[in-house]
Amino acid sequence: MLETWIIVTIIACFLQNIRSLFQKKLQKELSNTGSTYTRFGYGFPFVIIYVFLLSYIYDFAIPTLNFQFIFYCIIGGVSQIIATYLLLRTFLLLNFAVANAYSKTEPIQAVFFGTIILSEQITSIGFIAIVIAVLGVLLIPISKDISLSTFKEKIFNFSTIIGVLSGTLFGIAGVCFRGASLSLVHESSLMVSATTLLIAMTLQFVIFTLYLVYKEPQQIILSFKNYKYSLIVGISGATASMCWFYCMAVQNVAYVRALGQIELLFSFMVSILYLKEKVRLNEIIGICVMLFGIILIVLYT
Repeated sequence: MLETWIIVTIIACFLQNIRSLFQKKLQKELSNTGSTYTRFGYGFPFVIIYVFLLSYIYDFAIPTLNFQFIFYCIIGGVSQIIATYLLLRTFLLLNFAVANAYSKTEPIQAVFFGTIILSEQITSIGFIAIVIAVLGVLLIPISKDISLSTFKEKIFNFSTIIGVLSGTLFGIAGVCFRGASLSLVHESSLMVSATTLLIAMTLQFVIFTLYLVYKEPQQIILSFKNYKYSLIVGISGATASMCWFYCMAVQNVAYVRALGQIELLFSFMVSILYLKEKVRLNEIIGICVMLFGIILIVLYT
């Protein structure tokens, strides 16, 4: 029987894919910054409702906060904002699925950050599984006629760099959010993860709103004019975050994010069936290798 965190992670991937798709659509009307904002600005109210319902229905008290918790939330929140912005930037340079692929180098980076920041360890087979999954991702941008020189150009170009950097920042954010959850004392992992999400989202909402009001106030107005897509981004993004934060509260971030690469499968389905983008053979092979790594994670972690 599958563990709860595995099922919840897959749900988070599906919802996150919906969020990314509609953020890509919003880029036709909004800037990268404006599209990024819809995730936090329109998701924030739903997070408040979520925490209220948990507290009311299950009679959970909000955990007592501490300095370490706030510190982790600030670092994680800012890292996630920048990572989301960079991911949306890659959507303008690459197709939807490949742009997502570069950010999915996150799990192998999360292993490093988890060890450095939280002193967490993973099993040998877990590490091998993560490496296999990431290798699958790295196969995606390789074309059949690529040479050594063009391969270097593929790997060391601007779109690749910002895509991988978004993965780095997502990895830092995930580890920091897990650190924040672990710093709280409470009987319910669900309430701990919800509290972490609420504080992180509050910080992100305040920081991002103040920035836009000062630098790009028209983007807030444009998000209102495109409220249907903005609401879809907010609802799907907030619900995905609820799932992610729960999983990261109960399991090592590297495992959660490695399993989360199954989002690429959803991305390719969207890319082929909805956006009508072409997908090459090497991209399919990369997906298969990635799925093999994910299967190992599900079976042996």
